Formats: sequence, structure tokens, C-alpha cells
Amino acid sequence: EKEWGDSCVLALAGSPFFPSLTSLDLIGCGGGQAGYKALVASRIFLNVASLANSGENVGVVLTQATGTSPCFPNVSSLLIYGSIGSAGMEAIAASPFFPSLTSLAVVGNDIRDEGLRAIAAFSSPKLTYLDVSKNDISAAGIQALAESSCFSNLATLIISDNCLGDAGLQAIASSPCFSSLTNLSLSENQIGNAGIHALAASSFFPNLTSVDVSDNDIDDAGMQALATSCHFPNLIIVQVDDSYIGSS
Repeated sequence: EKEWGDSCVLALAGSPFFPSLTSLDLIGCGGGQAGYKALVASRIFLNVASLANSGENVGVVLTQATGTSPCFPNVSSLLIYGSIGSAGMEAIAASPFFPSLTSLAVVGNDIRDEGLRAIAAFSSPKLTYLDVSKNDISAAGIQALAESSCFSNLATLIISDNCLGDAGLQAIASSPCFSSLTNLSLSENQIGNAGIHALAASSFFPNLTSVDVSDNDIDDAGMQALATSCHFPNLIIVQVDDSYIGSS
């Protein structure tokens, strides 16, 4: 499978044949900065609603460009794989050009706590889906998210493969900001019984239907607390793969 390279990306940026394009997936295209600078400077993608891109250099260029010019004004879904870091995330969060954003996924981008704090300040009340998996996020970062008032409509929160620990889940559990959540993914986060007990005791998740606590340090006692909680009347799916259930 060949990468596009700059010549193909430049050709795409200069083409007049995509006025009705609504989805643009650039993951694995392999273009350089010249190609992607031309792409984001183009005015032919005004109808794109779904945008996906990847790669360290490409991600940074695209993120900075979309953060400073309305080249994709109708984007409702933004997916970024790569290494944009906290600076790239801050550029997106500070941009006024994503008024229609409902879905944001920044997976494996090394945004860390600083990047999550930028998301926490992100004024996008339409956001219903947030995936910040694999970003080395700790309890300090999730605390900022839990204290934000910008996520009242968030239905899906995926924070898998980070390092929240019990303190991180306790911050989520004590926050009234996620009352619309239906899906919560917390796999691979070094969470133990203390964190799961806090979630089980929380009354802030009446709409939760699915929770994933796979690959954590939770044992039978922790899962018993979750299973017998009276606070999740709609919970039908609990994923616990590779935790310590039934290991004693």
C-alpha cells in the first residue's frame, strides 16, 4: 500500500471536482507539510463534516491551520491520530472555527494533562462523543474535565489506556457534569476497588448503559459494589476482561 506523498495531496487541494465532499479521511496518506498547508488553505472543502488525519508533522500542520482559518467550517466529527501533543490540542480547543463539532477523537497524540485541560475549556456544548485514549492522562487532567461545565450533552466518554488511577475515577464519579453519559470506557487505567466503589456510590450517572473497566486492578468486591448499586437503572453492559474477578 503506497503513501500519497506531497504531489497527490497538492493535486487534491487544487482539484475543482469535490464541491459536495462531506467526508475526508487522510489517515496514512504520507504527505508532507507543503501538501497539507495547500490542503488547509483550499476553499473546496467547505461542506466536509467528517475529517480524519494522522502523522506527527501532518497532524501539527493540519491542526494549526484549522485552528487559525475556517477551512473546514462545517466539521462535526474530528479524528486525529499521531503526535500533535498538548500544543496541537490547545490550538484546536482555542479555535472559533468548530461551532458544529459533536464528535472529537484524539487518540495516541500525547496530549497529556495539559491537552485535556485545553479540552476542558473547550466551549462546544454540542459535543456528544469524546475519545482521549492513549494520551498519558493522569488524575490531574481528568479533574479539570470533571470540573468543566462544557459537557452536559456528552453521551460517550472514552479514556482508555491512560493512568487515571483511583483518584481519576473518583474525580469523575463526584462530578455532576456528565449526567448525559450513556457509555463510559475506563479500561487500562490502574483503577482499583477504591475507584470502582466511588463510581458505584455516585448518583450522577442515571443514563449509563455501558461501562468498560477492563484491564484494571478490580476484584470481586469491587465488581459486587458496582453490580449491586442502585444508581444505574439502565446499565446493561459491564466489561471486565483481564481484571482480577474471581481470582481468589
